[in-house]
Amino acid sequence: MAYTHAKPAINMLTYRTFPTSNDARAYRHEYGTGGWIFEPTLPDGADPDFYPLHGSILFPPEFTPSMIFKHPFTRGRDGKLIGN
Repeated sequence: MAYTHAKPAINMLTYRTFPTSNDARAYRHEYGTGGWIFEPTLPDGADPDFYPLHGSILFPPEFTPSMIFKHPFTRGRDGKLIGN
């Protein structure tokens, strides 16, 4: 039997992490959650496995860019935001 994910509530109040921004975009499109995706930029030569939160993060649409960049998982990190 195949495992299926339950459709999340449209009023997403939490964030989700993904290995890549493409995975986050696919999830956002499939479930219609909306929101911002934070795609981190690792320092040159950095080992991604060294960073426990190296993947992309999907934040709810209620978060503003300034709220996202002040979030404990993004504060002080380089990266970009991907909108809808």
